[in-house]
Amino acid sequence: MTGTAATEVSEFDSIYKLPVAVVPTNREVARIDNPDVVFRLEQYKWKAVVTEIRRMHQQGRPVLVGTTSVEKSEGVAAMLDQEGIKYQVGTRAGGEGGGCARVFDFKI
Repeated sequence: MTGTAATEVSEFDSIYKLPVAVVPTNREVARIDNPDVVFRLEQYKWKAVVTEIRRMHQQGRPVLVGTTSVEKSEGVAAMLDQEGIKYQVGTRAGGEGGGCARVFDFKI
């Protein structure tokens, strides 16, 4: 079961010949769907990410950040170094073409 199947009713019908039934949730949805944020330049996006990381860090909350390349991870790491935020880096190989992503788990 998935909540996203309702948005793909036509695909399930045309490809798989399967009906989709929406089952209501057992509880009220607790998630808050914030509006999308679009940045004119990638550097503005990463500045906003670091600002949010700093905010979470000050609250003592761990943060997990995924990037699409080692280069982007190194850029985020450099920005965090400038902010004096401690972090741990983990690397995972993934997908075809040997792509690599790094994730950070920020600790106080």
